[in-house]
Amino acid sequence: MHAWNTRIRALFALALTASLAACISVLPKPGPDPDIFRLSDVTLPERMAASPVIVLEMPMAPKALRNNRIAIAQGPQDIAYAAGARWAGMVPQMAQELLNDALLATGRLNVVSPREGVHPPFGLAVEVRHFEAVYDQGPASVPLGRVSLYAKLIDRRGRTLIAQKIFTADVRARENTLRAMAAAIDAAAHEAADVLAGWTAEQTRAFQDRAG
Repeated sequence: MHAWNTRIRALFALALTASLAACISVLPKPGPDPDIFRLSDVTLPERMAASPVIVLEMPMAPKALRNNRIAIAQGPQDIAYAAGARWAGMVPQMAQELLNDALLATGRLNVVSPREGVHPPFGLAVEVRHFEAVYDQGPASVPLGRVSLYAKLIDRRGRTLIAQKIFTADVRARENTLRAMAAAIDAAAHEAADVLAGWTAEQTRAFQDRAG
């Protein structure tokens, strides 16, 4: 009887193993890892300005851009995402890092984040309105990289708005590929951030001059 029970248990274990193997074999195989793209670095000066200091908030963004996917616009209201490609970070986080370095690169500003606990007189709030590839000439064309940043410079001590402006840059991709698309968005992001940073430095200096 004992031998019979042992044989039954062995057959049951073999059947269970075969059943699990069959279940695993029918599961879909994982696809290839997505291509990962990041924004290129900003060249920073050897000596950075000590002041004025600006608090750079984490940029806001619409829901469609609060992720690490590469957005594609084929019409004024249509947003899709590139298959098989991702940014290295969330779009608002990448924008904050780029703006931080662009502001420092002016050589006229210093930058801190809210979590550092510093309370300087100026604050910069930015909304990422566009950060995508735009097929403005049809789906078979070479897309634009488009980045649009809405900036508000704030007097934190007086709790007033000093100035506000929208900065938009379009850069045509070299070809209709994921790598060229990401490079065009990267170039547009740098162009918009550079102009925004220069404007911020000018507005901050003008405010200080008026305040005496």
